[in-house]
Parts: sequence; C-alpha cells; structure tokens
Amino acid sequence: MSDAPRVAYVLKQYPRLSETFILNEILGLEEAGIDVTIFSLRHASEARFHPGIAAVRGSVHYLPRADKQSFLDALRAVPDIEPAMLRAAIAFCDRLPADRRAETLLQSVHLAAAVRRHGITHLHAHFLTIAAQTAHLVHLLTGVTYTVTAHAKDIYRHSVDWPLAAQVAGAATSVVTVCDANLHYLAHRLDGSGARIVRIYNGLGPQDPPAPLDERRRGLVLGVGRLVEKKGFDVLLDAFAQLARRRPDVACVIVGDGEDRSRLEERAEALGLGARVHFTGALPQDQVARWLRRAHLLAAPCLVGEDGNQDALPTVLLEALGAGLPMVSTPVAGIPEILDHGDHGLLVGCGDPTAVAHAIAELMDDDDRWSAMSAAGPARLVERFDRTHTIRHLIETMGAAETVA
Repeated sequence: MSDAPRVAYVLKQYPRLSETFILNEILGLEEAGIDVTIFSLRHASEARFHPGIAAVRGSVHYLPRADKQSFLDALRAVPDIEPAMLRAAIAFCDRLPADRRAETLLQSVHLAAAVRRHGITHLHAHFLTIAAQTAHLVHLLTGVTYTVTAHAKDIYRHSVDWPLAAQVAGAATSVVTVCDANLHYLAHRLDGSGARIVRIYNGLGPQDPPAPLDERRRGLVLGVGRLVEKKGFDVLLDAFAQLARRRPDVACVIVGDGEDRSRLEERAEALGLGARVHFTGALPQDQVARWLRRAHLLAAPCLVGEDGNQDALPTVLLEALGAGLPMVSTPVAGIPEILDHGDHGLLVGCGDPTAVAHAIAELMDDDDRWSAMSAAGPARLVERFDRTHTIRHLIETMGAAETVA
C-alpha cells in the first residue's frame, strides 16, 4: 500500500538457518502490508536456506566491508550529514571495541545514505549488539527512529557491556523482548536508561495439522537446535544412554550444527550410542517440520552456560506446539511461558539427565496423556504465539499501526 511505513531491518547476517524467528517476523510484517527492506552487515555463510526465504518480497542489501572503494563512497556521503550529527556518531563509535569502530561507522554512513535513498521511515534491529549499535548510529546520522529486539545471547552473557547497551536502548523508540522472563531481567539491567521495554512473543504462521501417534515413529526422541552448550545436548545424550539400556526400541535424532558437534558425536560413540543417535546437521525449516511430525517427543534440556548464555524462547518449542509434539524441557527463561508442565509437556531441573530420562519414559508409556498433550499444543500456539497477533503488537510498537489498514 502506498502510505505504508517503510521499515528497514538491520541484521548482522541474513539469512541464517538458526534465526527462523526473524524470517517469520518479516513475512508477518509483509502480510500486514508493511514495506520491509533488509540490510545485512555480513553476507550469508551457510549453504542451505529455509524455503520461506523465497517468499520475502523486500529487497536485501549487504553493506560494504571496509575497503578503499567503500571508504571513498562513504566520504562522498558525508557532506549530506549535519556536522553535529556526525560528531555525535563519532563520539558513540569511540565507545565501541577498537577493532570494530572504523567499519561500524563506515557501514552506518552507507546505511544512512540508503535510508534517505529508499525513503525508510523506521529501523528495526535484532539483538542488542552490533546490529542495534548500527541502527543507533544511523539514528544519530539521520534522526530516523529505531526499535530493537533483545533475545538471549545479547543480554545474558557475562560479557555484555551494559552501559553501552543502556545508551542504545535508551535512545530506541522501544526495546522489544521475547518473553516475560527477559522483560523482568532487562527492567533491572536497564533501570535508569529511559528505555521503554515491551514483551512481544515470537509468533508462527499457519501450521500443518499434527500427526497422530499411530503415524509417528514410536520411541524416537528428537532434539533440535544449535550444537552449543546452552542447548543441553550433553544432558540429552546422557539421558538417552540411560533410556537405551532399558529400551531397545528407542532412537534419537539431533538436528542442528555448531561448535560442539564433533565433541557431541564423540560423546555419543563413547556412550555406545553410535548406532542409535543420528546427527543430521542443520536442516531447512520444512525438513525440521517433517521430523517434528515423525518423532514421539521432543527433548530440549536447555541450561545456563558457563558464560551466562541461555535460551529465552526457543523457536523449536513453538514449532513443537504446532506439530502436536509433547516435549521435555527445563524452566530456563521463557520456556515455562511456552508450555505448562503436565499440559503440553514436562519440565525438569537443568543439568539432570536422570530426570530427563524419567520424563521421556513417562510420556512414552502413557498414550492417553501423550494424546492430550498433543491436542493441547496447537491450541496453545494459537492462543499465545499466533503471528497475526504478535505482528500487530510489533507494528504498534514501531509506531506504524495508524498507517496500516
């Protein structure tokens, strides 16, 4: 529509297999009539992409890295910037890590020029780190407003620079975060910054109907996520080893990739699970959906990493609700906001493989309970995580609701 706001998404890297929530959000905004343009600080580095990427209508632009030509182009754009604005941007850059200052400022000047050229009226960044810092710089250079979504690794790691984050958050129209647990945490961390913090759950679009139990592979435990500490795959392997000793029919499929993959594969072999645990690597969303409709249950024994990193609102748990797949997980951050213990799955303590194994066995042995949880999942998804409602809230937060029919 002609009078729709023009929103630019500022992302560190686009697209990424692990960031389905961003893809879902962009598609939801476009469905609502918002014109979205995507600016990525880095080129994609993965060989596979989600099929939904092809449905994105907005154009994608990759900001130049620091080289002679991009430096000259940035210099040509400088005369269009008010001197006071440029001084404010340079002062902010002085607060960034020294090795990132020059390139971040250069990319911000290029993005500021693109904002003017494309008629962008609002910026939205994901993660309260480099993308949000870039959006803040463009705001300083142009006056265009911005919002930012804070997730997990950008707020829970011990290494977060909170004074810097507070400056970025305080200048934003709003800081969106994805669960109430994050909201309370950020309210404490950003106290005094002037930041307006709102909780908007990540949402999903329409899902395929769930598969009944008799169409699933009984005994198949599914794990999905990046193979990093906070996902708890070490715990899952230890739990599965306990199950496997008692149940010759169980198998485990782990979908994902990451820095811990080799170590986890070696651990599976050491536990004698080589023939019963299959690592698929990272898969596109449609293939993950097929596994969610084939498995007996999902195991997501998330935990808090040594560096403080943890999950906030794992997308795969939302997808499991839609697929009618009961789950075993832990009460980390927003996970209890996704599933109610006993209604959509079971919650156990973090880092406890025995508890995980018992919970998996409990669900596998009670078909009636499994079926009740499976039926409750899609209803919870529609009630709390329907993209139509979450996107409307996001549009209102961006200040664009009045221009959207």
